[in-house]
Amino acid sequence: MSASPSNFLLYGSTGFVGDAIARLAVQSGLQPVLAGRNASKTKAQAQELGLKYRVFDLEDAAALDQALGEVNVVLHCAGPYLYTYKPMVEGCLRTGAHYLDITGEIPVYEGIAARDAEAKAKGVMLLPGVGFDVVPTDCLALHLKQRLPSATHLALAFQGQGPAGLPPGTQRTAIEMVPYGANQVRRNGGLEVSGRGLQTRLIDFGSGSVTTTRMTWGDIFYRLLQHRDPNIEDYLALPEATRRQLAVLAFVRPLFKLAVVRNLLKQSVKPGPTADERARTVTHVWGEVRDADGRRAVSRLNGPEAG
Repeated sequence: MSASPSNFLLYGSTGFVGDAIARLAVQSGLQPVLAGRNASKTKAQAQELGLKYRVFDLEDAAALDQALGEVNVVLHCAGPYLYTYKPMVEGCLRTGAHYLDITGEIPVYEGIAARDAEAKAKGVMLLPGVGFDVVPTDCLALHLKQRLPSATHLALAFQGQGPAGLPPGTQRTAIEMVPYGANQVRRNGGLEVSGRGLQTRLIDFGSGSVTTTRMTWGDIFYRLLQHRDPNIEDYLALPEATRRQLAVLAFVRPLFKLAVVRNLLKQSVKPGPTADERARTVTHVWGEVRDADGRRAVSRLNGPEAG
């Protein structure tokens, strides 16, 4: 495989996050090869940014392999990954290209981890979750583990402050993940659903305590895989109206196993935030570790909008 270090395949480049990544890559002096299913959108984007492009569906193995054969690595930005990760991972294992994505979907993490031995044998890196899921929280968790090496319990939380909402793709993925539940935690090394209804906790992100809601987040899988933290919980600061909606959702969750219900709800997906809204939004991450002797450490991380 011959490719420039700055040459990578960006699949899903015309999506909300994919487009932002493409533009930042160009600003950083990189030259990704843009790719996706929509020929007109991908071509227009490539012409605007002065980049090469490829158009193919992930089910077209021949076209996928040809595109992957031209690069060292692919950054996969087309979700929901529950439906798109397998063909891309298969293509990487066939061609030797390395794999990155920005998902937070635990079933995807589990599916990719199951290919670990095969990937190692072929010298292929399969690394999901290189966006907000789960890089900032994982960095904070590692920092806390270094502060308290004897820690057995990890709690993480984050809060967005500002007008920016979630990208459209993230909204659609959230809908697809409803059937999997929203209250999973790591207990004694195993994944389990903890408690019925919404579980809340008061957390101080630096400006006083706010109510947070326990949510299923990628850390409950990643942290055990990498650092063997046996007990992990994640929390998210949500508006009161959103918490009420989640409470109702818990009663109708079985209906979301039906694709027709999920597709109906996707019609309410909102456009992504504007550049101005993103610029006026900040993200706070909080973390706490405890050990069996009652010792505790807390740290915070602050950064830009991370929708």
